Order: sequence, then C-alpha cells, then structure tokens
Amino acid sequence: MPWHYTTIVDLVDHWQTLLAGSIALIAAIITVLVTLKVERRKADREIDALRKSLAIELRQLIPRALGAHTSPHKLGSRADGPITARMVESLSRVPVPIVYPANAHKIGLLEGDAMDLVIVYGLLEIARDGVGRLMTYRTPDDISPNVVLKTAETFLEACKYARSVLPKLRTGVASHDDRDAELLQIISAAASVQPASKQHSSAPTMQK
Repeated sequence: MPWHYTTIVDLVDHWQTLLAGSIALIAAIITVLVTLKVERRKADREIDALRKSLAIELRQLIPRALGAHTSPHKLGSRADGPITARMVESLSRVPVPIVYPANAHKIGLLEGDAMDLVIVYGLLEIARDGVGRLMTYRTPDDISPNVVLKTAETFLEACKYARSVLPKLRTGVASHDDRDAELLQIISAAASVQPASKQHSSAPTMQK
C-alpha cells in the first residue's frame, strides 16, 4: 500500500533511507567503473610491455637471422672444397627466443599484429630446425651447395616477413628503433638478389 508519513520526523527518516540507498548505489557504480578503468589501464600497460619486449627480442633475432643467411649463402656459392654440416651450423647460429615462448598465450592480445608475429617466429623456428637436421644428414661432411643455399634462404624468408612486423612493434628506445631503416634496407637488398641464388639452387637436389 502507498506510504504516508504521519510526522515530519517520519518523513525525514524515510527520505534519509532513500538518500542513503541512492548514495550506496552510486558509490557501488563508481567503484565498479573505477575498477574497470584500473584493470583496463593495467591490461594496456601489459600489452605495451609485451609489444616492447617482443620488439627488443626481434631486433636481436632478425639481424642474427640475416647473418645466418648471408654467411651460409656465401659458403654455398663457392666451389673450392667440401662443405660440412658443422661449417653451416657454425655460421647459422641464431639464439633461441625467450620472450615469445614465455608469452605465447598472450600473443592474441596483439590482435591484428598477432598473426604476422607468429609467422615470423614460425619461420625462424623452421630455419633453425633446418640447420639442426644437417647434423644428422647422410653425408654431414659433404653437404651439397644446393642444400646450403636453401638452408640460407629459409632465414631470409623470416627476415623478409619481419619487414612488415618491425615497424608495428616499437621498443620505445630511439637508438634501437632508428636502426630499423638500415636493417630493412639490407634485408631488401638481400631479397633482391634471391632469384639469382634460386637459379643456382636448381642444380641436382641433395641426397638424404
């Protein structure tokens, strides 16, 4: 039934109860909004830290991968003696990623950049695995130049794909990011001569 006040005190008490309830509700809403805002800022900081960590790691790995292409490519292009698996391995050492495996479950947070990043790391792993397989090759002391060139090209593929990834992942440190242009130029130069190496690699395929 409708409420009716009988005294001024009754009226004041009723409105105080309503006011207290309203204040409590507003306070609860504010608390939720503030909590959501804090959590969002925390998530943004985490994503930013992830991006920068991956950016730093890639700027360590990609130059090494480029070297793992260049040196074996020169080795495979020569014809003055046998090439051993150990020789290729010594010229193709690229560090094992640390940041990426430890944060693989968070890569999806990078949204549109996630797939490209996964591809780059995947190509690096394929290249490193290819070098490892040479150690169990049937004739590890006599590796075909064709095999060496193809092994070198797998590292270049990772570098080529990284050209579209590095600009999206900045370290936030100018001294690191400013070197990107030079690195990308070197990768592009190496990629521009790749067709010639592929023609060279059209020689008889290796024995396994």
